[in-house]
Amino acid sequence: MSFNREPQLGKNFWLAMALSFLVLMGYPFFIRWISPERPPQETTIEKQEAPSQTQSAPEAIYPAKETVRDTFLEKPSPPEEFRFENEIYAAKFSTLGGSISDLFYKGADSQNGNFPHSFYAGDPTQPGSFGIKILHDREDLTRAIFKISEKNIRQGTVDFVYERPSEYRLTKRYIFSRTEPVIRMNVLLENLTPREKHFPLELSFGLDYEKIENQQFEHFESVIWTHKAETANVGKIAKKGFRVDGEISWAGLIRQYFALLVKPDWKTLSGESSADTETLWTSLRMEPISVPGNAVKERNFLIYAGPQRYEVLKSFGLGFENILSRGFFGIFQIWLLIALKFCNQLTHNFGWSIILVTLAIKAAFTPLTHISFESMKKMQALQPKLKNIQERYKSDPAKMNKEMMGLYKRNKVNPMSGCLPMLLQIPIFFAFYRVLSEAIELHGAPFIGWITDLSAPDRLFTFPFDIPLIGDGLNVLPILMLLSMFWQQKLTPQAGATPEQTKIMAFMPLIFGFIFYKMPSGLVLYWFVSNVLSIIHQVFVKRMVIVLHHEDRD
Repeated sequence: MSFNREPQLGKNFWLAMALSFLVLMGYPFFIRWISPERPPQETTIEKQEAPSQTQSAPEAIYPAKETVRDTFLEKPSPPEEFRFENEIYAAKFSTLGGSISDLFYKGADSQNGNFPHSFYAGDPTQPGSFGIKILHDREDLTRAIFKISEKNIRQGTVDFVYERPSEYRLTKRYIFSRTEPVIRMNVLLENLTPREKHFPLELSFGLDYEKIENQQFEHFESVIWTHKAETANVGKIAKKGFRVDGEISWAGLIRQYFALLVKPDWKTLSGESSADTETLWTSLRMEPISVPGNAVKERNFLIYAGPQRYEVLKSFGLGFENILSRGFFGIFQIWLLIALKFCNQLTHNFGWSIILVTLAIKAAFTPLTHISFESMKKMQALQPKLKNIQERYKSDPAKMNKEMMGLYKRNKVNPMSGCLPMLLQIPIFFAFYRVLSEAIELHGAPFIGWITDLSAPDRLFTFPFDIPLIGDGLNVLPILMLLSMFWQQKLTPQAGATPEQTKIMAFMPLIFGFIFYKMPSGLVLYWFVSNVLSIIHQVFVKRMVIVLHHEDRD
């Protein structure tokens, strides 16, 4: 029975589908047949144009409001640009979104004089930086044409206005400081209706990230500050995006020695970063602003667009200086920068300051380093005993390990202590690297002779050809560092090392030499001075007489 019913059910199904299709196709014709008096589209356009021709009463605007919006979208006014310049910035404004289409910082004090920087140079026909939109609004205000209501170049203020008749008026005022790299943006929201309205705002700002020619250490990051710095580099943002939800204090974009930081004066709910082919963008979504009927409310943004100078960032009292301490070893970076700047007040030379700080670091860790070197020398003296234990108990690993641990304990030896000097230097190494690649104070800082910039490799002269893995320049400090590592390795006891391990260790200085060859000269200077101090210490330890436990003396 069931086999006979299935074909019947299938036939009914297709019949129902055909009837449904006919109903859907015929429905528009049925509506037109029963409603022939519906006005054509041309009549709507005439009604839309009538108020402007006859100057009718304001209430006639309301029925045509939606049609006016459509006309605006179909025939938008072309955006206009104008230039603004003061002692600190050169900028271009666009009426498209009332935004900044070009932001250029004229310069910061550096060791080589003026150090200008372009933050953003966009297409004036596309939404620019510091565009604001009202979420869920039928217009994207970043693509709307604003009017310039006021422009006072002498006072450093520019006002843009966008008005939705009988709904709201939004005014954006830019105020440029003449004494510090700061822009203040005031937003005024005027509710033109008699009832209270809520305006959820979103601010977007951008930073260009095209590579600078011959700039090896350039990096770009987005940072969002909650109770800590949440960061992501441009590579991660381009692939996966970057979003932080929850109350945010401020957010920014970082490009090596410079930072673009934005602090709203009211609650921010989330921050999100994205990257296109040329620009890194961050959007901040703020808590809705409630504006009573026929009232105005003002909100403000503090924008810092300048160098990553610790004292200047800290002077705002907003935690901006924390961009210099982001990352796992960030706290060491701040301490190191403060120490270097303190020493520079004495030496007036950051190269000698690096040497003084290296001396201080070595002095602080000398007791631990001494224990490590002494333990390594004891390990070398215990090698015959260890080999004897390994031979005697090679068939009983548990007994062998017990005897070896007893030998170490009697002689107060830690077989892992030889790694201690290297491990102690890792946080300082990364902190030096970050300071030299981000602190503008060290940009162009000279040392002696051919070392004219501690933030760049120390090039003595240029070859007329390229050498693989090296380039076309002769850098002296990496070669000195390489020689110091070979010397230090010869002085270091290779206790218990196999022939294969010895060969690998012999290549380590060479590998480090290639790694450090194009590193900032200040970083190589720190490593070289640290090696020299370690060599002096090892020479002293080498002359020490090691006394083993009485049970292990021959």
